[in-house]
Amino acid sequence: MRNLAQRLRDEDGLTLVELLAAIALSALLLMLVSTVLTTSLMAYGRINHETELRNQAVTLSSSLQTRLKNATKITDRDAVGPLDKFQAEVLTDVLSGSTQPVAVRLNNGNLYVNGSQMNDDSLSLAGSFFVKDTAGLQLHLKFRLINAPNVEPLYLFVSIKFIS
Repeated sequence: MRNLAQRLRDEDGLTLVELLAAIALSALLLMLVSTVLTTSLMAYGRINHETELRNQAVTLSSSLQTRLKNATKITDRDAVGPLDKFQAEVLTDVLSGSTQPVAVRLNNGNLYVNGSQMNDDSLSLAGSFFVKDTAGLQLHLKFRLINAPNVEPLYLFVSIKFIS
């Protein structure tokens, strides 16, 4: 017991320099870990937004292609060039040759088909346009997430051939 008491009295402890060195190393390690964590979380968020943008763009363009896949002509305009709206005649019955009009319009970054908005409010199509040529229609679609300005826009080009 006396040996233990003697040892406790003889213990020197930490000097101020050793304490400051330990604090500096701990701070450096903490800074390194927080930088790696922050960078990882930012990359995860960016990739999440890019995936969301890609999924919405593919879904919307596929839906538009499906609605226009049996188009026979565009009836609103005969001029070749960029369009922000058009009306297509879509073949509904091959045997009778009956068609149905489909109105497509871009307005304030939103896409409307027959008056119904196709994109949700988090997605902007500002900068998109349509081009009619002799054989069909070209869709130049620019998709951008409104709530994620640091995510690059996604561009899709879709060509729809008219049925003759």
